[in-house]
Amino acid sequence: MTAECASDEGDTSDVSDGGCSALLPISPVSRLSLASPAYAQRCATIALMNEALGQAAVDGRDRVLKFEGGCNFRDIGGYATRDGRTVRWGQVYRAGVLTYFSAGDHGTLRRLNVRSLCDLRRAEERSKEPSRWPDATVASLSFGDGTNAPTIRGFAANYSPSAAGTRSAMLDVYKALPVWMGARIGGMFECIEAGNLSLVVHCAAGKDRTGVAIAILLEALGVPRETILEDYLLTNVAGDFEEFIRGRNDADLGVADHHHPLLSLPADIRRVLFAADADYLATSFEEIDGRFGNLHGYLEQVVGLNEARLRKIRDRLLS
Repeated sequence: MTAECASDEGDTSDVSDGGCSALLPISPVSRLSLASPAYAQRCATIALMNEALGQAAVDGRDRVLKFEGGCNFRDIGGYATRDGRTVRWGQVYRAGVLTYFSAGDHGTLRRLNVRSLCDLRRAEERSKEPSRWPDATVASLSFGDGTNAPTIRGFAANYSPSAAGTRSAMLDVYKALPVWMGARIGGMFECIEAGNLSLVVHCAAGKDRTGVAIAILLEALGVPRETILEDYLLTNVAGDFEEFIRGRNDADLGVADHHHPLLSLPADIRRVLFAADADYLATSFEEIDGRFGNLHGYLEQVVGLNEARLRKIRDRLLS
């Protein structure tokens, strides 16, 4: 992990990414068949909830922050935990690429009092789409890629070039993300533990890598998985990725390269890539639970987070 001042250097994106015994009980997010009426009903219900959430203030605060050049920028505050506490507003934000803010966005961004950016993207993404935050004193955390970084292009090569094949590749990405992102998620927790807040956790679209990282953070804080799923699916309301890309010639959110422009892909494949799908996130949790027993084991073995550190993190983020 490296820390450097954010200026015109930064990041690029990809719609894929890389003993806490006192943790609160974990409720599973079950996977449902896409063809099942129960899945359709659940998605419709959550879509309505998220549409209302995306349009209305929560406790007088806006969860979705609108910027001319922002991508899927949201406050994760206001969520209730199972022990009756609440995630503090204005401490951790989640977002997509931070490259395209306009001059008109800068005043609002400065008022967020951000001290740290946690960039989950790969090095090539950071080079292609550098983060441009209006305060050069903000620290930017970036990370090495290691080997076999999980990307949608890499996994898609194993399947037919179809919507079904792309969805299988997305499920593979989400299965790989928790372990591959261990150092990145550890860096996020270290930043919170040190009090370097407010913090923006971001990737390219603010959906896949950011979605998994924030889901793990929220569960570590004691937020129920049902609420975590609602936060994840809010991307389907807050992030109009096709419109974002159309308005910015160089933006591809890490999904396409110059030989395969994203908007030239078939519409059904684009829908799969851009969707926040409940089964995607369920796949990450299944990998965590299956390999490590539960989030407790994952945090200990992969992230290196013990109970004493977790208590400090909870105290910083919960009221």
